[in-house]
Amino acid sequence: MPADTPGIPGLLSAAAQAGHGLPALSPSACAAALGLDGLTLCVLDRSGLELVWYDPADIVGIAFEDLQFTLGEGPTLDVARTGEPVLVPDLQALPGHRWPALLAALHRKLPRVAYSVPLSLGAIRLGVLNGHRSTPGLPTRSQLGQLFALAEGVTAILTTPDGIHDMGTNNPIPLHRAVIHQATGALTVLLDIPIDQALARLRAYAFTHNLALLDVAHAVVHHQDTLDKPPG
Repeated sequence: MPADTPGIPGLLSAAAQAGHGLPALSPSACAAALGLDGLTLCVLDRSGLELVWYDPADIVGIAFEDLQFTLGEGPTLDVARTGEPVLVPDLQALPGHRWPALLAALHRKLPRVAYSVPLSLGAIRLGVLNGHRSTPGLPTRSQLGQLFALAEGVTAILTTPDGIHDMGTNNPIPLHRAVIHQATGALTVLLDIPIDQALARLRAYAFTHNLALLDVAHAVVHHQDTLDKPPG
């Protein structure tokens, strides 16, 4: 980390003084402090994991989270289920049975390193903080300590009244997967199926046709597509 790069304690302190909740904390600055290419944060809600904090320029990190959500497997989902951290120094060196569908998709532009840690209040799981990098290797002792310090700081921010509100407003942060929730609801009506089956249908169609889940959801919402035909 360059000498002029702020550390995690300084970034958390500045965000706390600025107020405005999570948007006051820069994902790219935190990633640089940890020697990572990017950071993302997913919170747990009634529909599963929702991506709420990320750098819009972090195309790889966003794509990695979306791919895990589509396939239903990966470090983010493991941490959400178990509440235990998952540190992967090299995704390409993992045995294929760990996350079969995810590892089979590694020909896409995915990271080599994935560090995922839980956000918890006692036994209550709030979400998952995820870091990624294009070069393999484990974090140093200092980086690991700062990663967990960031997780604690973010957990504290999430529990404030402004935790996940837009900067200086009373409006919630826009949901990255809002259109997926809308499409799932639309399919439950169009096909008269339960919501979990509707989401499974969206995921299967996206995976089978090598499409982004957000694009498939957009087609359902805007064209009332029931996904019974190949894309054309």
